[in-house]
Amino acid sequence: AWHLGVWEVTGKVPRLTSETKSQTPEAIEAIDVLLRFIKTNIAPKISGVFQEHAPAQWEVLCGAHNRVLNELGSQFNLRPNLDMGGPFFTVAAKEAGSGVTHIDWNNDCAIYAFIFAVGDWEGGEFCAPQLGIKIPVRPGQVLAVLARVLCHFSAPVTKGRRIVFTCFTDKLLFRHSDPVVVDCTMMF
Repeated sequence: AWHLGVWEVTGKVPRLTSETKSQTPEAIEAIDVLLRFIKTNIAPKISGVFQEHAPAQWEVLCGAHNRVLNELGSQFNLRPNLDMGGPFFTVAAKEAGSGVTHIDWNNDCAIYAFIFAVGDWEGGEFCAPQLGIKIPVRPGQVLAVLARVLCHFSAPVTKGRRIVFTCFTDKLLFRHSDPVVVDCTMMF
């Protein structure tokens, strides 16, 4: 997967992902167009979900957003579409999806990841073997999942082409913004 935006994986301060910055000018322009679409059409809806259904997490995300602005404000001035406004900081993009059962270890277990897909395809359902379910995620739909808690994978795409996007906040960026948040790794 390509990881676009900001994260703190293996670090002590937020930074742009290497895939975000180590690109040709043409690729940076295309990435920024994609991120502008996500910022305009997806991020506000996800903000609303957090505000309504997870206000404590939203408060910490707002603190994380302020911290990121303090660290990366000059880079956001140059590339404003990197600033999603707080509901998530990284967008992973991958064709088809991961067919390997996994847990997203870099995510925080208290924060939802949001998955959406584009294209024209058959198959590719979000599968949660712990729950014994398959959830089709069709164009125009967004699935919220605790990807650090729930094992998951994508069923094979049997026809067509599907690009899947996962919008998330990594655990270090989240935890470094408010260290008193309950450590949910102790709950499982």
